[in-house]
Amino acid sequence: MIVRNVRDLLTNRLGVPTRPRLSLPVITAAPLVATALKQDAARVAILFVNVSGFQIFLTPQDGFFPPSANFGIKIEPNGGAVSVLWDEDGEVTAWEWRAAANGGAGLLYIVETIIDEGRQTASAPAA
Repeated sequence: MIVRNVRDLLTNRLGVPTRPRLSLPVITAAPLVATALKQDAARVAILFVNVSGFQIFLTPQDGFFPPSANFGIKIEPNGGAVSVLWDEDGEVTAWEWRAAANGGAGLLYIVETIIDEGRQTASAPAA
């Protein structure tokens, strides 16, 4: 395959085509918890950037430990970032991610890299 851009390099490395997906969820102030990302088995990478003025705490949803004002992966305000990659972090990359802000409502800029071809929705019959 001729490589012409970064997406071609990713396709070569992963063996499947990928595409970016952007979102900008508002994260509620703790003790309330917001879903930052829903579970998606086609997700291979995530970049979370805190574009708000409050700290945001982030956790993969394991059913036991929700994020709070003092628990989780702390993302500093005004540009703090966290990345999650399938080949370093495993299946947790595809899990649901939840977040809570410390001090007031926060805003996350999220870029996911997802497998783009051959996906089926959860309600589609298996091939």
